[in-house]
Amino acid sequence: MRCEKPRQWTDAEQKLLIEMATEGASAVQIASALQRYIASVKRVAETLGIQLR
Repeated sequence: MRCEKPRQWTDAEQKLLIEMATEGASAVQIASALQRYIASVKRVAETLGIQLR
């Protein structure tokens, strides 16, 4: 069983999420580019007030 702490999002990762979302990328595409879980991408996007498709 994994007991690792979740990685914190860096400023660079958040900027890339914003850029990709602005260009129309989906949550799946962003998660793949950042090597993050889709749910994590959606959660951070919501926190930043970004609407994903």
